[in-house]
Amino acid sequence: MALWKGTVLQTGETFNTQRSILLALVVYSVIAIWGFFLNSVVEFWFLAWMVAIVQGGSQALSRSLYASMSPAVKSGEFFGLFGIMEKFSAIIGPLLFGLAGATFGSSRPAVLSLIVLFILGGYILTRVNVDAGRKAAQE
Repeated sequence: MALWKGTVLQTGETFNTQRSILLALVVYSVIAIWGFFLNSVVEFWFLAWMVAIVQGGSQALSRSLYASMSPAVKSGEFFGLFGIMEKFSAIIGPLLFGLAGATFGSSRPAVLSLIVLFILGGYILTRVNVDAGRKAAQE
């Protein structure tokens, strides 16, 4: 059994979309920490493979969660905003990576600096009231 937001998860209980995305963020963080300590090209390619596996699923889950909280009538507007947010994150991640690399003169701290984004994303996600969002979308 494990604790999750003050409730006990029983063995066999399934993860919901929000918890699954949080799990993906934890995996990304572990990969980034491993990337900081890696010492060979083989490990680097293995890390890239791991990111590719997690990325597709986490993106699909994110879109699914977002869609469930978007009113059907305004889904185009909401997905436009989602697309803008994706573009924003595609700029911020490499910018943070580049700044850390330039500051420390190595890519290793830059890889580790990406954890900042994962922690921030996880924090924001834990603040989202999914049930209230779905209810508002249905109304």
